[in-house]
Amino acid sequence: MVMFGVILLLPGICALIFIADSSIPLDIRFVPVLVLTLLVAFAGVMLIRAARKKP
Repeated sequence: MVMFGVILLLPGICALIFIADSSIPLDIRFVPVLVLTLLVAFAGVMLIRAARKKP
């Protein structure tokens, strides 16, 4: 379960790198994709938290 959570974190990490590295202003068409990837990363964090709480 933790491994699947880590896999879900990867799109969010890539989105954050894309936002931080972009030297041009962010195009409005990319915002829904970035929000979706950050939501997937949040789901990964929640999955890792649930796996760590489980005995």
